[in-house]
Formats: sequence, C-alpha cells, structure tokens
Amino acid sequence: MSETVALEILRDIVSSGKAAGDRLPLESEMLTHYGVSRPSLREALRLLEFQGLIAIRPGPGSSTIVGQATAPNLARMLVLYLHLANATYDELLSSWQMTEPLLARLAAQNPDRAAVQTAMAPFLASAQALAGEKDRSQAVHFHDVVADLANNKVLALICHGVGAIADEHLVEEGHVQVPAELIRDHARLAQAIHDGKADEAAELMADHMGRVVAAFRKRWPDKVGEKSWI
Repeated sequence: MSETVALEILRDIVSSGKAAGDRLPLESEMLTHYGVSRPSLREALRLLEFQGLIAIRPGPGSSTIVGQATAPNLARMLVLYLHLANATYDELLSSWQMTEPLLARLAAQNPDRAAVQTAMAPFLASAQALAGEKDRSQAVHFHDVVADLANNKVLALICHGVGAIADEHLVEEGHVQVPAELIRDHARLAQAIHDGKADEAAELMADHMGRVVAAFRKRWPDKVGEKSWI
C-alpha cells in the first residue's frame, strides 16, 4: 500500500506542475485524498524522502516539500544495488569512462545552440586561467553541465549518476587538487561542444576520461578492486 501511495503522490506532483521546493498538502489533506491510514501514508513519504524525491521538515510549521530528480540522489540508491551485485569500483570506472564520451557527443549535437554556447562560455578561458581553477568541485561541475546539455534526461541521470558515485566513493575527503592537464582538457572539450563538433567532442572526452581514470587508479590502487560500497 505504501508503495502504491508513493507512486500516486509522485503522479500528483508531476500532473500538478509542482517544482522543487514547492509544498505538498498537509498530512490531514493527503489522508483524505489518498484514502489510506496514517502509517501507510507516512511510510510512503519515508520511501520518497529516502530517494530524495521529497524532503520532510519536522517541528513547528513542519511541511513536506518536493525534492529533485538529481543524479546524486539516484546514485545514493544505485550504490545499494551495486553492493548487492558484487560490482567493483574498477567496473564503475570503466562504465564512467565509456559513458562520458556519449554525453559529450549529445551535448555537441544539442539543437539549442544558444543554450549550449552560454553553458560552455565559462569554460572557454585560456589554459593559463583555467590552471588556477583546479578545485575538484570545479572539475565536477564541468561534467554536470555536459550531462545537462546532452538533452536526454534518461542518459543524463544514469550516466551522471555513475560519475557521482565515482566522485563520492573514490575521492578522499577534503580539498582535492585536479591536475592542470585535466582542466585544460575541459577548455578543449568546451570549445568542441560550443562549436557543435560532435565527433571531436566524443574523441576529446574519451581521451580525457582515459586520463581521469588512470589518475584514479594510480592514486587509489587499493580502492579500485574493492567491492564494499556501504
């Protein structure tokens, strides 16, 4: 029953046009609307909250708000399946390496050229300027933008979810410097995507991911073969 109610709540969120941050009806209203018991409704809400699809704010003035269908939220669920499937981090890295070139190709082929050019503009700085932007978050952000430009929500969520797991599980806590060479890759990739050169973008991303994965395997050799995700 709780799973059925969770699906109905999601359908109502979408059909009513609610966006992230919008409030859902009060519990008393949802009990009447869905015709279920309070325990079933609360279990349904907990299921949705665990998946990041809603957020429950307790305390005075408590409310339930719409969450987001983001790759990190999907990744949080996916790691449970990967753990049960005995998948390794090495397999994760290989999947990440194979899927990123596809996203780059699709981003370059995006018919909304104005949106593509606007999104890529911040990454078209010179290699010298980019060399100062070696923060891990900056590097991850580039891949986030490329995924969004792929113009395919299914591929963007799944492929970007794989990258989100790699970043969260294989990178050490704290500030991580990204090699300048990889940042310069982003500038070249941004130019190819900006110019709509799909083949070149895919090839550049394949080369780039080869270097990224090699860096991961070199820095965390013991971690790569592990199967412990949780």
